[in-house]
This record gives sequence, C-alpha cells and structure tokens, in this order.
Amino acid sequence: MIAIACAKIDARLLTLDPDLPASMIRQQLIASGASAIIVGDMAPVRIAAALDGLSLRLRASMDATYPGFFNFWDLFPPVAQPRFGRVQPSLMAWTSGAGKAYVALPRRRAAPASLSRPAVREEGASLITLPMHHTWGCMQFWSALAAGREVIMMRAFNSSEALDAIRARKVTHWWAFPETFLELKRRGNLLAAADTSSLKEVMIGGAAAPWALKAWLADIFGAIFSEAYGSTQTGHIATLPAEAFATKRGSCGRPIRGAAVEIRDARGQRLPPGVVGEIWARTPRTLECELGGEARQVRRDAEGFVATCDAGHLDQDGFLYLAGRAAAAPDAADRKAG
Repeated sequence: MIAIACAKIDARLLTLDPDLPASMIRQQLIASGASAIIVGDMAPVRIAAALDGLSLRLRASMDATYPGFFNFWDLFPPVAQPRFGRVQPSLMAWTSGAGKAYVALPRRRAAPASLSRPAVREEGASLITLPMHHTWGCMQFWSALAAGREVIMMRAFNSSEALDAIRARKVTHWWAFPETFLELKRRGNLLAAADTSSLKEVMIGGAAAPWALKAWLADIFGAIFSEAYGSTQTGHIATLPAEAFATKRGSCGRPIRGAAVEIRDARGQRLPPGVVGEIWARTPRTLECELGGEARQVRRDAEGFVATCDAGHLDQDGFLYLAGRAAAAPDAADRKAG
C-alpha cells in the first residue's frame, strides 16, 4: 500500500533495516533526503534517537498510536478522489554490511522483448518470508504482482505457519534466505508431514548457503529447486538449477539472460577461467540505477559493469564460483581456484 501510494505521488520509496544502530539509520535518512517516515512491525521508540531533530513532514506508525506519530490508518479519508499512478515507484536501498552505499532503482520500465516473459497471467501464489528492507523482498512482491499471483507475506518466519500457508493457500513460488531453509531443516519432521505439492518453484539466495543445505533441498524438492546469486547493486546475476548441483558443486550458477559477468584483478583487467578475482557484473539494473556513497562500494565502469565486492572465478563452461569477499582477499587475482 505504501509503495503504491509513493508511485501515485511520484515519491521515492526508501527501505531501512530497523536492526541497524540508530546512528546508521540517521545517516541513511539524511543522506537519502527522506521527508517522511512510516514505521511498521515495531514501536517507533526503538529508532527515536535516529529521528531526533530531523525535519520530517510526516511521522506515522502502522501498528499503534505513539506520541509524536500519526496513526497511519487515520491518514485516509472515508472517500478519496481517485488518483492513478504507475505500478512501481522508484526504490532506494542501502547495501548490506556497513551500509555506506546506496542503490536507487528507477521506476519499473518495460523490459526489452528479448528479456521479458509473455504477458500471461499466472495462477498461484507467492510466499514472501524476506524483510521488505531487503531489495530481494521488494522484487519478489513486484514480480508476483506483475504475474497476477496472490501474495502471502510473513512478518517473522515461523516454519509451522509457513508450511500451513503453503498448504492452505496453495503457494506455488517461494524464494528465501539460507537461514530460513536452515530453520526448516532443523524441523525436518514438520516438512516430511507437510503438503507442499502446490510448489512449482523454490529458490535459495541472498547469502552464502552451505552445500549440505542445498543438497538437502534439492533432494526434497527436486527439479523445482534452484539457487540464485545477486546483490543490491546488480539484482539477480546467476542461477544454478538443481540438475547442475552434482556436476557443478560449489557453483552459484551461470549468468541469467540479460546479465554478463567478468572476473577482474586489482587493476581492472579481465582474468581467464579458473583464476580468482573480483566479480564484476552488468545487468539491466546496473545500466539504469543510481549509485552513491563510499567510492569503494559504488564502482561502475563505462560499459555498465559494477563491482560486487565479491571474489570468485568462472569455469570453462561459464559457471560462477564464489570465494568470499574481495576486500578480504587482496591477493585473490594471484591465486588459482581450488
């Protein structure tokens, strides 16, 4: 609802991680030029220090009434003049970790015909268990909405409730973090007894996943399971389908259609297959997004390639393998992949 409202008034939507220190949230609000804040899922007192002294046109809370905050639901009159806007607003998000670089995504545009799927309404439902301050969560929401699927969102992941939702709502698409699936694995008896027959696509991503976890998921879900690799700066870069897990163990997949990957050394020179260096990627997002913040985290060249700050290598077949963070391995370009 907030995103659609932002689209109608031509406002940029900024998503924030409430678990960050108040000082970091304050820096992000100031650097982003935020003019309003709407707090959900928590009491505003948790971030009061971040808001102290900021000149905001609106402070609202969604779950309850708090001093100094409007009740979000009281902002709407009984009858409002219809106001139409584009489906997806411009989205602004901060990178993970230190959170000192931001990515501003433009309003959603039609993808080139060679990249876009046929405009056919999909039956089914998407279960979203990611927080909305994570761009992957936002993209899941918009993808489901564009496809015409029902959207089921969970504020906090609970394995029993998630499995109940999959059965009751006939969930067809579920993309989640490794920690989510790890929690499910720890309660394996629940999954064994659950009805997940409606699922058509299960994807793991957003962070490095243990091989044992991925093998377990591939065994449980078979061909509908895959792994995704990407970043805030680039969006989705590569996918590894379940059928390639055995032959490409340790890989996070091949670049998806519309994405290109290069491995470069510290001087920016391309490296051959099998040699570890920094991963640079070009995607539709890197060609259009606005990057800002500390220079170390926002490097983009004239061809639209963006430095991911991850280290890795490509094999002879074009499959990508991760080797940790590039910043932690300055000599990565001189090491052969194992």
